Amino acid sequence: MWKRHALTPLLIGCTLLASLLLAFSPNYRWAAQKGDTPYGSDFLQEWTAASMLGAGQAGQLYNAAAFDAWQHDPRVVGFEWSENSYYPAVYPPVYYWLCTPLHWISYRWAVRLWLSLSMTALLAAAWIIHRAVHCDADRPPMAVWFWPTMLLFPPLLLGLSMGQKGPLWLLLFSATWWLTRRGKPWAAGIVFGLLSIKPTLFFLLPLVMLRHGQWRFVMAASLSWAGLWGAAACALPAHVWTDFMTVARSAGEYQQHAGYQLIWSSNLPALAAGLPQWVPWWASSLLWIIPAAYVIGRMAVQAEFQLQNPRDLCQVLLATCLLSPHFYAYDLVVLLLPICGMWHTHRRAAVVILAGLWLGMLASQPCLSAVGVPLMPLVLLAQFYWLSTVRPAQSSVRNGVNGSPTASYMLQTGLSAQA
Repeated sequence: MWKRHALTPLLIGCTLLASLLLAFSPNYRWAAQKGDTPYGSDFLQEWTAASMLGAGQAGQLYNAAAFDAWQHDPRVVGFEWSENSYYPAVYPPVYYWLCTPLHWISYRWAVRLWLSLSMTALLAAAWIIHRAVHCDADRPPMAVWFWPTMLLFPPLLLGLSMGQKGPLWLLLFSATWWLTRRGKPWAAGIVFGLLSIKPTLFFLLPLVMLRHGQWRFVMAASLSWAGLWGAAACALPAHVWTDFMTVARSAGEYQQHAGYQLIWSSNLPALAAGLPQWVPWWASSLLWIIPAAYVIGRMAVQAEFQLQNPRDLCQVLLATCLLSPHFYAYDLVVLLLPICGMWHTHRRAAVVILAGLWLGMLASQPCLSAVGVPLMPLVLLAQFYWLSTVRPAQSSVRNGVNGSPTASYMLQTGLSAQA
């Protein structure tokens, strides 16, 4: 009976959380005057871009003045907010092209639709992960409280309150992982290629898979993203792509935008962003270049990598976060995937990663105020070091009578028994 209702608590929790956000979150409270933060927060950039594309203004997509004027026009968005605040277009043209249907909906209702789609993506990702880790027909892989508790995951709450897209990235990663575990590298690559609309999450895994000879996955991902971007290229003006490249080249300087919050930065370059100006540029650069070289080196010399192994998946996701030119804490929701996988196979490792993320999110502001350095990159770097140098002990959750994993479990996970 539990099979049919395993995710019912999560469904109830998502419904309750969405209701609370709409009722009490300042970002979801409609008003004629919104101050410094617009209704729907970061979702405003998606809807603004969709409206410009729908109105035939694709050529102005990366024109900062035009984009700013559209999102501050009360006749367009329905409210007034501070002219000193601005949400720039920073995603690839293909992403905004996919968002074009949003222009058919008024902004007020589009925000609510976006929140509903985010919750749906979260539920779909949970269902996929649940199916992927379900190995024992006699008992559920997760306790009944597990998924509702994950709704309190700080990156997830932050992303949902800001209208971010973390649940969508989690869904794409989850589907990729599930298909890989089922021995379908072509299908997994096709799905992963869709994640190319988020380059800061997409760039590393294909290189790692190529390094370990996973040609079918890499070829499928290449065909997927090439087809998607090619379709967008046929629909959008050519100069839009060169305009985007100009924006992309300045990704490392994103912290200079108004409203940037260093406490949420989770990549290695953020370590140097809050240092005093009297610190020499070479010294501040070394602060993040040296650990970045370490992360790249560890990934390059890794003898074995299996995407279906949640420990390996966690390692490559941590490296992706650290090496990205720009990475905010709300996108750390993708780490729910390896956490849930390791909860089933390496319980202690899952608890350590989860607790570290909670600590990093809660202590970021005090740490930044005290020493001028964001805490999240250090937490992620420590977790990457631990996973890449110390093999966490196998959880006893699914152990056989003699303390070793059962044969059927080894076949389904592809993991070897560990001491």
